Amino acid sequence: MTSLGFKSLRVTPTISKISMLTSGICMGSVGLFITLLNGYSIYSIIFFRGLFGTIFLTILMIITKSFSISFISESFRRYWKYLLIVAITNPLVIFFYFWNIQLSGSAFAAFLLYTSGLFLLIFLTITKEEKISKLNYICFILAIIGVSIIMEFWTENFFSFGIIIGLLSGLNLGILIFSKKKIYNHRRKNQSVLRKEGNFDVLLTWWSTLFLIIIFFPMGFNDLFRFTLNDLLFSLLLGFFPTAFAFTLYNIGVKNDKGGNIIILSYSEIVVSVIVNLFFFPKLSIFTIIGGSFVLLANALVLKYSK
Repeated sequence: MTSLGFKSLRVTPTISKISMLTSGICMGSVGLFITLLNGYSIYSIIFFRGLFGTIFLTILMIITKSFSISFISESFRRYWKYLLIVAITNPLVIFFYFWNIQLSGSAFAAFLLYTSGLFLLIFLTITKEEKISKLNYICFILAIIGVSIIMEFWTENFFSFGIIIGLLSGLNLGILIFSKKKIYNHRRKNQSVLRKEGNFDVLLTWWSTLFLIIIFFPMGFNDLFRFTLNDLLFSLLLGFFPTAFAFTLYNIGVKNDKGGNIIILSYSEIVVSVIVNLFFFPKLSIFTIIGGSFVLLANALVLKYSK
C-alpha cells in the first residue's frame, strides 16, 4: 500500500507527541480569530471555520486519494456509531468553547475546555478501554488542580454561567476524544481487514468539519455576503491553522495515545490562549498564572517520564 494509505496508520509515539503539541499551539490561536471576526455571531464564526476548514481538507483528501466513495463508505460502515457521536459532539464542543471565549476570555475558556481530560479518564476507567498509568493519573490531577485554581472555586461566584458553559465544552470534548480512541483502537486491532486505501486521519477531520457546515449553515450562510477582504483572509486562516491543520495533527496524536499520555500535550493550547488573553483581556488574574503553572507542570512530567 502507498504511504498515503494504510501506512498512515503507522506513526511513531514521538511523531504523535509532536503532532499533539503542535495541534494545541495552533488551536490556541482561536481566540484571536474570534476577536478579529467579532462583528459576526458565534454561529457564523463556527460556520466559517467549518466551511473553509472543509475546503482545505477536501483538497487534501483528493491529494491523498482519500476522497473516494469506497473508502468513505467502508469507514462509515465499520465505525458509524462513533462517527455519529463525533458529528454531534464536535459542533457542541466548538459552540460552547466559542461562547465561553466571548463570555470569559480565551484563557479561562481554554482551561475549562481541558477539563475534558478528567472526563476522558473517567470514561477510560469505567469502560476499561485502556490501561491508565499512575503517572497519567497524577498529571491529570495536577492539571485539574490548575484548572480549579483558575476557576477560583472558593469564591461565591464559582457556579457562574461561564463555568457551566465551560464544563459542557469539556464534557463534550471528553466524549469526542473517547469516540476517536475507540475508532483508532479498533483500526489498530483489525488493520488486516481494512481493504480500501485512504488517509483516515484526514477523513476523520473532514467528517468533523463537515458537520460544522451542516449544523450552522442556516445561521451563518447569509453572513458570507457581508464579507470584506479582511474577513475572508481571517476566515481562511481560521479554517486552516487552528482547524484543518490542527485537527488533523490532533487525530495523529490520538492514535498513539495510551490512557491520556499524549492527549495531555494538547494543553499547550492553554499557553497560547493565555498569551492571546493578555492582549485582548489584560486583566489576567494571578490565579490564572498559578493554575496555568500546574497545567504546564503536568505537561512537563508527561514529556519527561512517559514512555
